[in-house]
Amino acid sequence: MTGNNGSASPGAEDPRLEDQDIAGTAGNPIPHLDGNAAAGLLWELFRIDIIAAIGRCKNCGAVRVFGEAAVYADAPGIVVRCSSCGGVLLRLVETPTKFWLDVSGLSYLQIDRET
Repeated sequence: MTGNNGSASPGAEDPRLEDQDIAGTAGNPIPHLDGNAAAGLLWELFRIDIIAAIGRCKNCGAVRVFGEAAVYADAPGIVVRCSSCGGVLLRLVETPTKFWLDVSGLSYLQIDRET
């Protein structure tokens, strides 16, 4: 894509640079934690242990336990990404009066009943 002056827009040469929301770069990766980092907040919301739950990524189809996911917690909420493809599985923001939960990146989440 070019502007009025004919110069290429930033990142036009490398399409991988278009989606750098929280993906970081090769020289400056954004640190992440494993799925355990989201367990406390999700326990407060659902009252279940979600770490052993099995989910399917809508982006790549990988089926993995939640504890293997990459959690980015250095934001107003948490972002949980697939450990296979990096696609967003879950976003959760807590305010003083509400929880905002987006699980649109999961095809399903299988949670075993405790016996």
